[in-house]
Amino acid sequence: MTVHIPKIEMFSQKEMLIFKPKGLWVAKYAKEASPECEAVFQKKLPSHLIFDLGDLGGFDTSGVWLLQRTIKALEQKGYRVEIKNESEAFQSLSTRIDPFKPTLDKIPEQMSFFQQRLLHLGKVSVGIVILARELIIFLGQVTIGSISVIFHPRRLRLTSIVAHIENFGVNAIPIIVLMSISLGLVLAYQGEEQLRRFGAEIYTINLVSISVVREIGILITAILVAGRTGSAITAQIGIMKINQEIDALNTLGLNPMEVLIIPRVIALVLVMPLLAFISDIAGLIGGGLMVIFSLDISPQLYITRVGESITIGGFWVGIMKAPLFGAIIGIVSCFEGMRVEGTAESVGICTTRSVVEGIFLVTIADALLSIFFTNIGI
Repeated sequence: MTVHIPKIEMFSQKEMLIFKPKGLWVAKYAKEASPECEAVFQKKLPSHLIFDLGDLGGFDTSGVWLLQRTIKALEQKGYRVEIKNESEAFQSLSTRIDPFKPTLDKIPEQMSFFQQRLLHLGKVSVGIVILARELIIFLGQVTIGSISVIFHPRRLRLTSIVAHIENFGVNAIPIIVLMSISLGLVLAYQGEEQLRRFGAEIYTINLVSISVVREIGILITAILVAGRTGSAITAQIGIMKINQEIDALNTLGLNPMEVLIIPRVIALVLVMPLLAFISDIAGLIGGGLMVIFSLDISPQLYITRVGESITIGGFWVGIMKAPLFGAIIGIVSCFEGMRVEGTAESVGICTTRSVVEGIFLVTIADALLSIFFTNIGI
């Protein structure tokens, strides 16, 4: 059996060195053949080398690849390599493997932890830039599609919009009311505990009223809608893309932008102010329940103090944010739905992204608008 083990014999002849591979150069003996090839580079070699393949007992693709890799590596190091007694079979396999240009270059050293983190940060940064670019392009497409629908009202799908309003708005009222009442209770309780130290617990009503109407009502509504409705929109459109329903719409001559995306965005823009108003009322009720029982004041006094605290400008600040937040959630959710690539895992990833991106953009927009309205005195 030892005669089958591959080896390379070396013979010196004048100013040249002859290599004679022998044995079976096949995958079965590749483990023994690889050290033979590496041993070639351990010796001091003349400039002229000859590989005599006449004594090869047999070979397959792996054996040819090992020998060719060795020959190419020697040529790259500046040696003049000549091949003799090359069979047609060997030449044929060598020609097929040649485009891969095998080398014996060392494997790059593993990067340090800092280098890996830096590389990861760079990849994430590039991904964010690409994502922002694609989102802006999608926003432009939605804007153009919406303007086109405005100028061609017959293409507006009212039935679809009404159905989405019911799904996005009416069905979301219970959870929004429950969460708003809970936040009103918590805000009133915490505010009262802090103001009691200064003997100003009566101003808890002002704290609750202004906070709920200007910020908390619309913000909790947007977060709930992004988590409940935004994820549903992304999953729906993603499943439609996997099932090739969007391709079917294109085949039928229907514009997916007008059929799927614009009705959902319009529905969210219309329903968000109503949900924000309901959230405001629920938040005030929750805060009122805590204040009435803890401060022992009458409901009439609470309602009077709420009316004194809330101004028309403060009320409209919260309501005016609602359509913008609805548009942001709708566009981001549809955008991520259209990015689904055809697997169930992709649906989950894009759904998670839509919720995270929607809440992030809504929070940023709310902060910027709050600063803007405060600076202009509203």
